[in-house]
Amino acid sequence: MKWFLVRYIYEIVSGEGNYKPQFDEQLRLMLALNSTEAFLKAEEMADSFHPPFKNCSGELVAWKFICIADLHEIQTPDDGAEIASIMHEPVDVPAFLDQVEKRQVFLKEHIQLITSELDCFDN
Repeated sequence: MKWFLVRYIYEIVSGEGNYKPQFDEQLRLMLALNSTEAFLKAEEMADSFHPPFKNCSGELVAWKFICIADLHEIQTPDDGAEIASIMHEPVDVPAFLDQVEKRQVFLKEHIQLITSELDCFDN
């Protein structure tokens, strides 16, 4: 069996469609023998990920499957394997770095909170 990365494209449809069009691009992992099986399996599963629901206005919200945009075989990852890289060219470098620092602080605080909650369960 091999791992494949599948890129799905969906249109989010809400009510009568009186809204700004929205599209959802999703990356999902698929286990299959080969790329043909992975593609067929991905198509077969495409409509099962998002059951429709009613929003706060009582309108039905649904994900309309558009297509599978990409399919790539990936190697079983090792510890620390890169899965994505995003290049940034910020107009305001200090503001960008400030946002990065704020995210780092939030993440560290959140992890410390979870760790201390887990410690309470251990005692």
